[in-house]
Amino acid sequence: MSEQVEGVVIETNGETSKIRCSVHSDCENCGVCPGADAMIIEVDSVEGIKPGDSVWVENNESNMARVAFMIYIFPLLVVGSGIILGYYLSLRFMMSQALLMTIGGLVFGVAAIMIIKRVDKTLQSVKPVIKPIK
Repeated sequence: MSEQVEGVVIETNGETSKIRCSVHSDCENCGVCPGADAMIIEVDSVEGIKPGDSVWVENNESNMARVAFMIYIFPLLVVGSGIILGYYLSLRFMMSQALLMTIGGLVFGVAAIMIIKRVDKTLQSVKPVIKPIK
């Protein structure tokens, strides 16, 4: 499923274009974009597009679900797994439960951060698609 937002081309430079899109209800409380009433998106340029043209920006919503999962659910699952593994290792090696649970949570938490950074780079490479309004 994809979402379309209307925007205006503000700059083109060969391979990429910058599009100014109006903010919709999903964006009201985000705070990521510069400005309260518009956001600027960088997309792959389409032949024949010039500054001032109106375009549709089509963004794949499946990426939004992946991002939400990676930010909110994935770290909880990974850190929880580290804590549980620490608990079972403490029983196996007769060491302090609190120490091994803490170490397990920290090690798995750092691993989750590294995985999230790698996934973030791949998701940033997927840019929205623009279509001219006729």
